[in-house]
Amino acid sequence: MKKILLSLAALVFCGGSAVAQVGSAASMARLIEEFPSPGGEFRTAPFMVWNTEVSKYQIDNMLNEYRRQGCGAVIIHPRPGLKTDYLSPEWLEMYKYTVDRGKLLGIDVWIYDENSYPSGFAGGHVYRQMPEAYNQGAGLMPTVVGVMPGDVSKYAVVVSEKGGKLTDVTAKAPKMKGKKGKFYLYEKTYYKVSPWYAGGSYVDLLADGVTGKFMEITMDGYEKTFGGDLKNNVKGIFTDEPEVVSSGGLRWTPDLFEAFRARYGYGLRDQLPALHEEVGDWKRVRHDYFALLNDMFVDRWAKPWSRYCDEKGISWTGHYWEHSWPNVTGVIDNMSMAAWQQTPGIDMLFNQFNEKDVHAQFGNIRSVKEVRSIANQLGRQRVLSETYGGAGWEATFKDMKRLADWQMVLGVNLVNQHVGHMSLDGVRKFDYPPMFTRAASWWENYHVLNDYIARICTVMSLGEQVNDILVLEPTTTAWLYNNYMGKPAEGASLEIGQKFQDLVATLEHAQVEFDLGCEHIFQTNGSVRDGKFVVGNRAYSTFVIPDGTENIEGATFDLLKSFVAQGGKLIAFGCPSRVDGVVSPEVEAFCKSNSIAGGGLNTTASQAGLPVCTPEFIESNFRNDDIRFVTVSGGDLHHHRKEFADGQVLLLTNVSLDEPTAVEVALDGKYVVRMDALDGKTYQIPYTSGDGKVAVKTTIEPAGSVLLRVSDEPLAAEKAAVLSGGMPLKEMRPLSIGRVKDNVLLIDFVDLVSGDKKYRNLYYNAAGKQIYLNAGLQDNPWNRAIQYGSDIVNMDLSAAPGFTATYKFTVGEGDVDLASMKILVERPWLYTVKVNGTPVRAGHGWLVDEDFKTMGIGSLVKPGENRIELVADHTTVDTELGAVYVLGNFDVVNRGEKWVIVPAHKYDRLADWQELGAPFYPWEMRYSKFYDVQDTGKRHWVKADRWNGSVAEVWVNDRKVGVIFSDPYTLDITPYLTKGGNHVELRVVGSMQNFIGPHHRAYDGYVGPNCWEVDSPKKASEYRLTPFGLQSDFTLYEGV
Repeated sequence: MKKILLSLAALVFCGGSAVAQVGSAASMARLIEEFPSPGGEFRTAPFMVWNTEVSKYQIDNMLNEYRRQGCGAVIIHPRPGLKTDYLSPEWLEMYKYTVDRGKLLGIDVWIYDENSYPSGFAGGHVYRQMPEAYNQGAGLMPTVVGVMPGDVSKYAVVVSEKGGKLTDVTAKAPKMKGKKGKFYLYEKTYYKVSPWYAGGSYVDLLADGVTGKFMEITMDGYEKTFGGDLKNNVKGIFTDEPEVVSSGGLRWTPDLFEAFRARYGYGLRDQLPALHEEVGDWKRVRHDYFALLNDMFVDRWAKPWSRYCDEKGISWTGHYWEHSWPNVTGVIDNMSMAAWQQTPGIDMLFNQFNEKDVHAQFGNIRSVKEVRSIANQLGRQRVLSETYGGAGWEATFKDMKRLADWQMVLGVNLVNQHVGHMSLDGVRKFDYPPMFTRAASWWENYHVLNDYIARICTVMSLGEQVNDILVLEPTTTAWLYNNYMGKPAEGASLEIGQKFQDLVATLEHAQVEFDLGCEHIFQTNGSVRDGKFVVGNRAYSTFVIPDGTENIEGATFDLLKSFVAQGGKLIAFGCPSRVDGVVSPEVEAFCKSNSIAGGGLNTTASQAGLPVCTPEFIESNFRNDDIRFVTVSGGDLHHHRKEFADGQVLLLTNVSLDEPTAVEVALDGKYVVRMDALDGKTYQIPYTSGDGKVAVKTTIEPAGSVLLRVSDEPLAAEKAAVLSGGMPLKEMRPLSIGRVKDNVLLIDFVDLVSGDKKYRNLYYNAAGKQIYLNAGLQDNPWNRAIQYGSDIVNMDLSAAPGFTATYKFTVGEGDVDLASMKILVERPWLYTVKVNGTPVRAGHGWLVDEDFKTMGIGSLVKPGENRIELVADHTTVDTELGAVYVLGNFDVVNRGEKWVIVPAHKYDRLADWQELGAPFYPWEMRYSKFYDVQDTGKRHWVKADRWNGSVAEVWVNDRKVGVIFSDPYTLDITPYLTKGGNHVELRVVGSMQNFIGPHHRAYDGYVGPNCWEVDSPKKASEYRLTPFGLQSDFTLYEGV
């Protein structure tokens, strides 16, 4: 192998956090041991959301479910709806109980450092305990005038511009009334008070002492609760989207001007216009300004947290708002911040695959490569991703596998599911589904995905990814074109970002093995040795400067000069013209004279003579003899290679949803086996071997992965079953179709009487808001709001009027099974519930959430229109209206543009569930057949390749034997068949999308609280319903 892993002696310290080092790649012994059934260390860590009155009963339920479905840890995440006083003794008591129960179950617990997000305000406590964290301002808003106003007292800085010269005239401005010219007037701005910040505001994380106060407030209670021993009680701390956004105008902090002059030797006050207009030496000023802000953020936020976690023996993880790059106004340099985390992290939300948009989430290769590169360079074993949030209930197992696969093949190895809510009461259910709890109709099968992810993460956490190519991330160039006054990352900045995004995607799709480089990290962990550009643990023989790079730092330039002098390979697709923001003919001449040429020459005047990243250039200059992709055809292939002392593992992933990838790959070794992450077994795979190389040809199904283990020694593996080429068996009787649970009618529009006001046909969420407006509030008090102390729980609404919400439904003609009917109502104890005027009481039955109670109503229902009334004598913070559901043995059809209950009919055809009369049904639909199997010695498998659902369960003789959720949509059922008659059943599982919604407002691949904001009535045909059901019959095959 040509790659180099540096020895421990070669490393430096990254501030207070020692760079962990693996002197040489470990053996595969632990991988072989862990892979079949990984321990909790490698398993997923969902957000365990506390968003109600937390109780031991609920904690036990959630932990037991997470354990049962294969999670290894939880990150306790307070979110809107939380009633327990955040950080109070009650909070800490529940926290300790969770930790203690987790130890018994083998589930680690992580601390989430905020009450919702972004981290830094401690659920409103910093605002109240440290006024200087917000009351000094965090922004300077400019106003440009041609005549000096008479009163300038509200302006913190006044600058005049004349003939291109900028002058600070703040002291003289009061005496310049009426003077003509061009004047910039800068007024301080302050973070706005908001319910989201618990009635306070966000705080200035750049201000000295704010992070310390935040840490003190947040951590003191945990330290006391665990006797100072965090290491043996919590796994680590998760931080979520801390940011240094401006409160309006240019970003400012109290000691900014003093620190700027001390560092650069010139003042910033008179240069403020250069930060938002192209005046003076604006590029240099912006460079210096952002470099200083970045160092302040690192020194005052990242380093204290990193040191604290080092001292306590725990891990710091979480993420910043990394998707905004190349807009740097919230996070100045993603990589420099993540470098201080013991477990670098990102988030990867929604289900919108996009490799082009620089601000994309799923599909944004740069975002994942940033943290993977940091992990490689600084010796971090784990890389976390907060994922799935806002993907919606309609995200299927195939979608979720694809999302995880894409992240894992790029280097993520700790998957944090967003989110798992303790409660779905009121607006809580709108909070960026899906929810990873038993509320999900697919929850009973989720362990299959969790086990799969755990096995891949085991591989991705062991061994070493050692890349030989370093690609510079042009963040300091982006600084030159960012400002706080225009649209984020517009113009030249966006162009820089787009070019870099395209380069990263091009290299990744060409299977080039590379890391990204951060100039801030170079300053503390960069060196040159033996012709290699060294960053911490890694040494690179090739350094790439992207097209569009205009600036590099002086430390980077010094390293590059030494690198080239020692024979290092420089590829400059772009040629910087500035060093530390200052024009430098030297750096431009250096790059042009030392860069590799080829691939066709760049014709842009400023880049004349530089190479272009064509396929031919990639083949000539990025060729890697350790691994060769001989052919790649179709799909969207990515790969990740892990090196061990006794071999290597190669993960191949096809991200395409609908097209397979055919690939032939050759790499060092003599023997190859396939590790199956779905069942934990190791199988033989065809390969050829010779001259120290092995070659494998394989086809990877859409949204599929192949994991290859390669060694110089023979490897034990079993022969995989062949599930193709068989003969279809004929069923003994026709296909039978039926629901597993009661059917559902959703009623989501209501008539409302609130006090003396009447409203007709309001969407239930809008009606709920109206109730609180009539109570004198601005909104539902839990909606996008964080409680401080018990402010919301103790809110006095005694003067608020009561209300009656009426839900109507129609029973059509025919023999409807009225006796089977029940209704499902959220927190019915808050109301008098009436059906057609008669009060009904809830029993112990519940569905979806334990606060959603079922109530029998069969004797009260009549043909025609029926009315369900929720009568509240007075409004409280808990009387949040929800939808009401009618459950029972019936069908639901669209008649006259409204939903009508009609008699249940026998399902006798394959069709979408809406056509069958179950438009809102979220659970399993069974498709049953009987087969006569005479030769149980032959292989038998089920194939079901045309269906819509979250996942499909396969049952044999009334026993669930497995699931199908992705290509090739087959399942071996040989061990479960008996000679003679066999009952084989496919159960397609829907999702809560058609049950909870959103039904009326949504975006492809994104679901958030705003999707339940509906302002007009909807016809039945206008409901947004996800198609579910078997489209063509499943088949039982017998091997020949």
